[in-house]
Amino acid sequence: MASPRHSGRNGKIRRGLLYMLFAAVIHYFSGGYGALNLPFPINPVVTLYLAPWLFLNGLAFVAYELIRRNWA
Repeated sequence: MASPRHSGRNGKIRRGLLYMLFAAVIHYFSGGYGALNLPFPINPVVTLYLAPWLFLNGLAFVAYELIRRNWA
């Protein structure tokens, strides 16, 4: 059985990976790469700024937690 102290750490890494996955899906469909035609237009700001920002935030979240885990 896992100790309660370490149970929340894996959740933080998973959350960062989930943010990165969401960013990739958003970028994929808002960039027009999918075969799905969306019934509404997507603002280019989403593809240019928001999806990469979300991806980098998820990456930083994972990196921070891995660094904290290795040096703590």
